[in-house]
Amino acid sequence: MMSERTTDILIIGAGPAGLAGALYASRSLVKTIVLERMSVGGLVLSTEWIDNYPGFPDGIAAPELMDRMRRQAERFGAEFVSDEALSLNRTDMGFSVTTAGGTMYQAGSVIVATGAMPRVLPVKEESKYRGRGISYCATCDAAFFKGKPVAVVGGGGSAVEEALVLARGCSKVSVVFPLDSLQAEPILIEQLGAFSNVEFVPGAAPAAVEGEGKVERLRLRLSAGGEKTLEVAAVFVAMEFVPTGDLLKGLVEVDAQGYVVIPESTETGVPGLYIAGDVRRKSLKQIVTAVADGAVAAQRAGIYVRSRKGKKNGTPEN
Repeated sequence: MMSERTTDILIIGAGPAGLAGALYASRSLVKTIVLERMSVGGLVLSTEWIDNYPGFPDGIAAPELMDRMRRQAERFGAEFVSDEALSLNRTDMGFSVTTAGGTMYQAGSVIVATGAMPRVLPVKEESKYRGRGISYCATCDAAFFKGKPVAVVGGGGSAVEEALVLARGCSKVSVVFPLDSLQAEPILIEQLGAFSNVEFVPGAAPAAVEGEGKVERLRLRLSAGGEKTLEVAAVFVAMEFVPTGDLLKGLVEVDAQGYVVIPESTETGVPGLYIAGDVRRKSLKQIVTAVADGAVAAQRAGIYVRSRKGKKNGTPEN
């Protein structure tokens, strides 16, 4: 039998946007519950070290930063629940959200901060070799391939960051990307280029993964014509991301890639429903911009909830 809980603001997703939203919502003295189907911190936890978050001149470990954000939100009363949201519907009260754990949440306002996930490797053997050499997290799996050759597929900042983790322990790291150059911050590319065991393979796309029960080779299709085969023990995938906004289908506008199209205010056309973080279309997807989204969404949600309760509008500024 499904249990029922009531809250002022329900936040779906506990990455940087959801964590910032939880802090700002709970500080505005409204009941706040956060649902997270995986680990608090979200996709950021696949990153080992963060050098570009303000306030940490020497950088900070990604798990530590996410833990600090969680503890700060909890200090003001935010509650974190490990569960997966399955449906989101409008109700007279505001919204109802059902979860895989068998709970129905009734909320005055909802902030969706479900983020995005890496696109899977586009080869037919992906499911066969996933967990047997195909990986989506260098921080998680690099130790298994210490001293072995590996490939990283992707041409953006995430791919460069994955390669930096792997270059410290793997015998060779081949970075495979479709364009003529990497699309990442110059400082990251410079850091990666300093490793003598890193090889760049531009103008290439994965064609097939081969091996006897585990990854042994990555076959590439070259834009100039022909093929190239890399002898590798693992393929780390860091391609473009796919938004995880299935809950929002039919409620809000999305673009061709599935990102939610909303203004900077994080407001949707549905009263009381707000979007924050990488699930929405935006020009810069970084922890700092996700945090800003979460703060704005929580401030708007707090005003909305209090206005419906007949209380004074506004939230604390600090």
